[in-house]
Amino acid sequence: MSKKITMILKSDKDKPQQTKVINVTRGYAFNYLIPQNIAEVATPGKLKHLNMLKQKQKHKIKINTEKANITLKHLTTINKITIKKKHGSKIQIFGQINEKEILKKIFEYTGYNLNKKQIHIPNIKTIGKYQIKIKLLDNAETNLSLNIIPEVTENNI
Repeated sequence: MSKKITMILKSDKDKPQQTKVINVTRGYAFNYLIPQNIAEVATPGKLKHLNMLKQKQKHKIKINTEKANITLKHLTTINKITIKKKHGSKIQIFGQINEKEILKKIFEYTGYNLNKKQIHIPNIKTIGKYQIKIKLLDNAETNLSLNIIPEVTENNI
């Protein structure tokens, strides 16, 4: 019967949450995993450190989820955003609506700063109503109504 040894699989720098503790045979550990720099021997100190990092990550996820839920509640109370734009003769607006303008309006209404990667908008080039999707976390998302209305100028009257 072969003896098992506890190893800590090293993770990529991009994904530290994927570190795993495994039990493997001594030969596999010392002949393959350690020389290939895939894993390291699990000492009590390293296991304690790994558990501490996992606890910190769980706490961080909990805080981010709470913040996302509060922001989501404020976004659902807004329900719609109105932006005034200059337009041409065939209700086409000059320029295009981008995430920056929408983020500015959301900040005016709620006081929350969002990342432009969290907003998914369609290609907007005309005056009208559109649906924008705001994704705060994987399980927290909402839709807002975006109204593009013509800006009244002296030339339009």
